[in-house]
Amino acid sequence: MALKELMLQKYWHTRDLETRNNLIQEYLPLVRQLAGRMAYALPPQVDVDDLMASGVIGLMEALDRFNPELETSFKTFATWRVRGAMLDELRRLSWAPRSLFTRLRGLQAAEEKLGHELGREPSTTELALELGWATEEVELVYSQVNCQSLISLESLLFAPAVSAVEQEDEYLSCQSSHLSPPVHLEKKEQREVLANAIAELPEREKLILALYYKEELTLKEIGTVLKISTPRVSQLHARALCRIREKILKAGYLEK
Repeated sequence: MALKELMLQKYWHTRDLETRNNLIQEYLPLVRQLAGRMAYALPPQVDVDDLMASGVIGLMEALDRFNPELETSFKTFATWRVRGAMLDELRRLSWAPRSLFTRLRGLQAAEEKLGHELGREPSTTELALELGWATEEVELVYSQVNCQSLISLESLLFAPAVSAVEQEDEYLSCQSSHLSPPVHLEKKEQREVLANAIAELPEREKLILALYYKEELTLKEIGTVLKISTPRVSQLHARALCRIREKILKAGYLEK
């Protein structure tokens, strides 16, 4: 049995604080990795350290609730709780003005217009000139969209549900083969809507999602692979999430 597993067994039976602190140190890299992957979507008022702090709280809750005798993976269990705690913090701190998606639609219209005129995808600077905005305004809209889309779509991209309060019950229910028929059917329908929405994306946007969510590359690493800038990756990622969000909204699985 691996050292971490032995430590988890010991903590479950003894609730020894030294063991708990050692486990927190062992799993801090996981918290740091998850915070780093969410950092691109942070609103201006949120610091990565704030996200890390909420993630550590989620990790501590995971340690207190995890039962190694259930023979489940602690890393998976902790990942859901840490991610859930971080998203709860983003929900608490982020605020999107009502005009956000109106501005986004204007931005998307400008992208389409310039794309036809230029025969290529327009740059952030070109979009800003077309709209009469500052470049920073264009980047802010993409940042806000990334944050809001991340919060609303995470539960579908990473089933089960992301609320830190609901993580354990949802996690356990998903390990059971005794899901009620209505719940099983709803989850199946959600996945089908999501899969269809992703399938209809342009190839490059599908590739970005695959590299980010499956291969777990950072936006900077994706930019290196695709030979485009990190802001451009963020822009394409935001666009992909918006397209998915719109389809899921129409299907009735998200609230506006």
